[in-house]
Amino acid sequence: MPSFVTRLGDGWRRALDVLPLALVPVLTALLNTEKLWSVLTFDGFHVSLQLAAPVSVVDVWTFVNPPSQGGTVQTGVPMVGFPLVLLVVPAALALQAALIAGYFGSLQEALVAGRYDFAANVRRFFLPFLVLTGVPVLLLLPFGFAGASGGLDALFPLVVLSIPVFVVLAYLFAATPYLLVLRETDLLDALRASYGLAIASGAYLRYLVGFLLFVLVLSPFASLLVVNVPVVGLVVGVAGGAVLGLAANLATMRFVADIDPESPAVGTWADTGAE
Repeated sequence: MPSFVTRLGDGWRRALDVLPLALVPVLTALLNTEKLWSVLTFDGFHVSLQLAAPVSVVDVWTFVNPPSQGGTVQTGVPMVGFPLVLLVVPAALALQAALIAGYFGSLQEALVAGRYDFAANVRRFFLPFLVLTGVPVLLLLPFGFAGASGGLDALFPLVVLSIPVFVVLAYLFAATPYLLVLRETDLLDALRASYGLAIASGAYLRYLVGFLLFVLVLSPFASLLVVNVPVVGLVVGVAGGAVLGLAANLATMRFVADIDPESPAVGTWADTGAE
């Protein structure tokens, strides 16, 4: 089985062949207005350590934990007041789901067929990715509103207790978006398959540990650049994080295809010398 470094190198080479897809992690980074605002309005020095798994589109925020503006919970969608939230949140979720569906479907096609149709993948996978994207946001929304209104202190014990739950769920179902497009199946089947791989495959655990360490090592350097170099650092970070994220998602897609017996073959490792 190839090492994590070998897989990431392969993902990087493949990313250069499908570079237009890097626009998606650029857009997901820019759509996270809370984190953008935290960086742009911060005045001081900030370095952060980050741990993250490739459970969705990998972008600059996978590597950078922006400075906190008081007690807040970042939901990934714009936090606005009622009743505007009834329009903004569904629209933001729909846009994110469309981008992620087209992105993951196109990564699968690029690996398997060497070409992709982004629009067709949006149509094919939009609904399952809308659910997959929307459920975590809906779970975090009450905390986000509490933080925005200054009432997060009352929910602090619940926030602390929820952290290990989210960690376990992220581990068990990290492969879900990849299995959705690799198997071209429904969301429930992809969730079951991800759970099965997580509890049965030592390779699954080793890969995710490798990814966590990869993010941990890069995160202080990424945060130094993005947060502490005004504007230019953010621009470079968003662009560079998009290409690196594309490589990481491609590497993870190929890894899941390698360990899942029901996923299509995406080639051999003979050309890299890995076994």
